[in-house]
Amino acid sequence: MNLKYKTTFSSEAEKVLGKIDRTIARRIFIALEQLCNDPFNNPNTKRMKGKEGNIYRLRVGNYRIIYEVLNNELIIFVVRIGPRGDIYK
Repeated sequence: MNLKYKTTFSSEAEKVLGKIDRTIARRIFIALEQLCNDPFNNPNTKRMKGKEGNIYRLRVGNYRIIYEVLNNELIIFVVRIGPRGDIYK
């Protein structure tokens, strides 16, 4: 049986998704949907150094998605979404 993760968003991430261009938002949703099958083996994903827990970053064009994998609940919690230059501040 193949278990699939579910995606949830912080209020900050939801707010950003509502404001950005629809084309970019669609690309982000597609990337997150692919991530639900396996949140660890994606060439555009890297584990965040210096962070506790299962914190990763996903690259979608010039945007970065910071997310946490909650394995025991099968949840991908999207913490932040933003342009590459702003996301790490």
